[in-house]
Amino acid sequence: MTQFNPAPVTLAEVLSPEWLSTMLAARWPGTVVRGVEVVEVLATQATKARIALDIASEGKGGGGTVPTRLCIKGVLTDTGAVPSASIVETLFYREAAAGLPVLVPGCIHASLSADGTRGVIVMNDVIVAGGRFCTALEPFTADEAADGLAALARLHVASQPGSAAFGFGWARSFLDQISKQPIIAQDAMQALLDGPRGVLLAAETRDAGRLQKALEALAADVRAGPLCLVHGDAHAGNVYRQADGALGLVDWQILQKGSWAMDVAYHLAAVLTPEVRRANERRLLAEYCAQLAALGGPAINADDAWRAYRVAMIYGYYLWAITRKVDADITNAFVHRLGTAAQDLESFALLGV
Repeated sequence: MTQFNPAPVTLAEVLSPEWLSTMLAARWPGTVVRGVEVVEVLATQATKARIALDIASEGKGGGGTVPTRLCIKGVLTDTGAVPSASIVETLFYREAAAGLPVLVPGCIHASLSADGTRGVIVMNDVIVAGGRFCTALEPFTADEAADGLAALARLHVASQPGSAAFGFGWARSFLDQISKQPIIAQDAMQALLDGPRGVLLAAETRDAGRLQKALEALAADVRAGPLCLVHGDAHAGNVYRQADGALGLVDWQILQKGSWAMDVAYHLAAVLTPEVRRANERRLLAEYCAQLAALGGPAINADDAWRAYRVAMIYGYYLWAITRKVDADITNAFVHRLGTAAQDLESFALLGV
């Protein structure tokens, strides 16, 4: 009998009735999958497959009815991503998600390979349950952005130094990593910024060398300040609404120890149009800080919060400046919003770049 591989290399293996039967039987003994219908496959860095199962024999276990509508995620196709890109998110679902006050899809399986070099996650399909994923092409209202900040505030307070969540050794600083080892070469970043994504930005904002220096300065700034766990990628496409309106977060691949302001600045500039952001960002930032304090987090001085927010805008702008695996209309929208915010807030100058 072939030994079960908890984190396969290929999409074909995780979509096989044999693999799915064994995976589900670990929780619902006796489950047998007869057929698999692939509903949707999305491949950016990781690959996500939404599937519907035909269950021939439904096992029984402590988890209630065997789910038949699933979403499987991992580095399962040749997207150019390294397999290790799946590790942090797998560990988040396996070790951290249940203990944090954030809404995420229900997780059925989150396991690393035997050698610890890759992970695979199996979740409930939130779309089938009435959930709706947000998109860059439908900007948030200020009130919707406030919901996102409330979710982030709960995460930040629950993962302060001294908390169990802050102690996870696998949640390191992605910002530090990319500031020291750039994801792409400077000339490649410059070529991207000189293309359609940067056309509406000032020349000094789309200077790749300047942006890399600003990222390095931001990393030093963040290292010197208070840390907590941050989602790290809280743009509109990683937000969903349940049928009851509750806001959830997905794509925890770059969960890390960092500054609260990295999430707040990135989220507001990514989900709001520049016009709505300009009109509301000071109020929304003040509301976030008030929520943070009310939940037991630090009381942040208004001037300190405003500076931290302004410099942190560089983080989200950098991530989208180098993005190559997402549809151009989405990438261009995010680069424009985040780059415009960095211009408006004089983020580069504040970092001395």
